[in-house]
Amino acid sequence: MEENTNNDIFVIMQKVLDKLKNISEDSTKSNKESENIHLRRHLELGEEFDKIYRLVKLAHRLILDSENKIINTIEKNKTTPNINNYTEYSLFGNKSHFKPWILVAFFFGLTTIWCSIKYLPSYLTEKSLLSKEREEYQLFYNYVYLKHFKKDEPNVANDILKKIKQKDTLFMKEYHTLLNTHQREIKKQELEEELKSLENDDR
Repeated sequence: MEENTNNDIFVIMQKVLDKLKNISEDSTKSNKESENIHLRRHLELGEEFDKIYRLVKLAHRLILDSENKIINTIEKNKTTPNINNYTEYSLFGNKSHFKPWILVAFFFGLTTIWCSIKYLPSYLTEKSLLSKEREEYQLFYNYVYLKHFKKDEPNVANDILKKIKQKDTLFMKEYHTLLNTHQREIKKQELEEELKSLENDDR
C-alpha cells in the first residue's frame, strides 16, 4: 500500500515536472500567450499541488494506521517461546545412541574395573605378606632342621612336620598354649617398656 502511494506521488511529480518543462518551452513563443498559459498553468499547478498534498496526507494516515495494526497484531499474538536450556540423553529406547550390547559391555567393564580397584590392591598386599611370612617360616624351618641335623637329631623336625600335616590334636593344643604364652610375654614386655618410658618422662 505504501509502495502504491509512493508510486502515485512519483507519477504526479513526474507529471508536474513534464508540465513545467512544457511551460518553459511555451513561454518563449509569445508574451501574451505566455501570460495566459502561465495563468492557466498556475491554476493547474495549484490544483496538482492540492492533489499531491491530499495524497501525502492520505499516505501518512495509511502508514500510521498500518503501523498501529502491526503493533496490535504483534501484541495479540505475542507468546513467550518455550526454551529448554538442557539436553536430554536417552540410554534406552528408539532415541538411544547406544546399542544394548554396547551398554552391557560398558557396565561389565566398569564393574570389572571397580572390583579390581577395590579388591586387587588388598589381595596383592595380602599375597605379598603371605609370601614374605612363608619365606620367613621356610627359613626358620630349614634353620631348625639343619641345626638338629648337625646334632644328629633330624627326626625331631620330621616328627613335628608329620604331626602338623596330620593335625594331631595334642600337638595343636600344645602349640596354641605355647603361642598364647609367647604372646602374653611379648605384651608384658611391651607394657613394661611403656611403663619405664612413662616413668622417665615424669622425671
